[in-house]
Amino acid sequence: MVGSILGGAFRLLRRHPLSVLVWAILYLVGIFAIGLLRILIAPADPESVVGAIGAGLLSQGLVLALVAVLITAATRATLHPYKRGACYLRLGANELRVFALLMLLTIATMVATFLLTLANGLLLGLLGWLVPAAATGWIGVALLLAEMAGLIFVQVRLSIALPLTYLYETITVDEAWAQSRGHFWSIFGAFAALAILLALAGLALLAAFFLPILGTLVQTGANAQAVMEMVLMLVLAAKNLPAAAQVLLVSGMLALVALGFVLMTATLASAARTMLGLQDGQIEDLRRSRG
Repeated sequence: MVGSILGGAFRLLRRHPLSVLVWAILYLVGIFAIGLLRILIAPADPESVVGAIGAGLLSQGLVLALVAVLITAATRATLHPYKRGACYLRLGANELRVFALLMLLTIATMVATFLLTLANGLLLGLLGWLVPAAATGWIGVALLLAEMAGLIFVQVRLSIALPLTYLYETITVDEAWAQSRGHFWSIFGAFAALAILLALAGLALLAAFFLPILGTLVQTGANAQAVMEMVLMLVLAAKNLPAAAQVLLVSGMLALVALGFVLMTATLASAARTMLGLQDGQIEDLRRSRG
């Protein structure tokens, strides 16, 4: 099933290369513009908490709006390839519903993180009175790993809520949880495989410019100190590259980031299609049955 999910994502890249290119450019330009806007609207007084929060909320909302439009376009191209237009980009009810869902998921994640942090502090504080300090440290690490695993599990199970919201034309979370039951490892495996492929592509790009430095890491062994020294050497070497090489390196890294975003989005849509067993021509019946 992992191969089927990834196959659907890469088919989007093969069938609609122009659309993928446009989405990638819009993603990069949009993120850069929003970052610049946040700098411009940042309060002059660094101690202005209200101003900082307002600027942060505005920029975060704009990022979610941008992501919602691009996610919906990629989902539309994957699940409704016959709905052609300007690279499948639109501004309508579907985009608004996906944006609302992204907002809800973001708020839920922030609240869950805050509550877990608060609970961890209380629990570890209590354990500090009952067990030795060394044991408390290990318990804290184990607790953190368990919570991270739990958050990843929930996020993977709910990941297809975005394409399902597009398909059903209504915000849905419970349906995503139900449809992904028993398929956690398939969805997680698809994202993990895609992340590995992107990491290898990034490593190949770095090797094209800094092969001797990477070779030194292989010879010395990949320990924490060696990795830190390699990162420092890479930064220094990048600064000494010719201007043309710096442009190529930065452009390549940005292209990988944008391509990764598009492929991750297409993987969501492909996973939803695989979970539901959808084929062309079944989408309308699905929507009617949901209504």
